[in-house]
Parts: sequence; C-alpha cells; structure tokens
Amino acid sequence: MAASQCSQALSLDLPFMDQDHDAFVERLSAVDAADDERLPEAWRALVVCTTGNFERENRWMQTSGYAARKEHAVQHRVVLEVMREGLQQAGEGRLLQVREMARQLRSWYTKHVQSMDAALALHLRGLRFDPADDRACVPGAVR
Repeated sequence: MAASQCSQALSLDLPFMDQDHDAFVERLSAVDAADDERLPEAWRALVVCTTGNFERENRWMQTSGYAARKEHAVQHRVVLEVMREGLQQAGEGRLLQVREMARQLRSWYTKHVQSMDAALALHLRGLRFDPADDRACVPGAVR
C-alpha cells in the first residue's frame, strides 16, 4: 500500500494524532525504499520518530486520565525495545532481519492505530483535548 493510501486508512480525524501517524508511515516507507547502504540510517530515523510519537501519546494518556493507558503504554514500550534491537542488527549488517522487522511492524502498526489509537482518539475527542494546553484535557479543569 502506498504511503498516502496507508495514511488515509489510518486517519482518526484528530489532526495532532494523524500527523504523528503520517510521519511514522513516511519513515517506514523510507525504510522500505532504502537500499542496503541507507537502511541503517532510515531505520534510525524511524526509531527516533516513533519514540517521539509514543512519548506524546503516553503524555496525552497520562494527562487525560485515560483508563487503558497502562496497556497502551506497554505496547509502546515493547515495540520500541524491539525496534532498538533492530538498530543493533542494522549496525551488525543483519539487514534482512531489519527488513523483516519493518514488514511485521507495518502490520502491527495498522492494528494498533485501528484499535488502541482509535479508542484513545475517541477519549481525547470527548474531552475536547488540546495538546497545546494540558489543562484542557483534565476532566473538570477550569479553562
């Protein structure tokens, strides 16, 4: 699936989440397109992007009092650990393993967005969450 088609399929109609999803898909597509020489750096860029995305989501969940935040954050932590192992594999020249990891990551990410992120988006939308104003997402907070 092309990056633009994948991004549309993962849209949650919540711009700040959709931007992070789009950035991930672009980085993952760059991994897919990278030749062997460029693959380690493309993978590194994907890990950096994903780390930032997951840190933001974890902060939104914590700040908003999202009930399923622990389970959601555990998935983030485990996936990042595996992705960091991919950095080591890329550094050791084990590029086939990194390419297989990218393939599996794409499948996981689609399921994650369509289930866990969709539920989080619904929660945040219900709170009229504004990522620029942490008070805006705390139930009962004065604006």
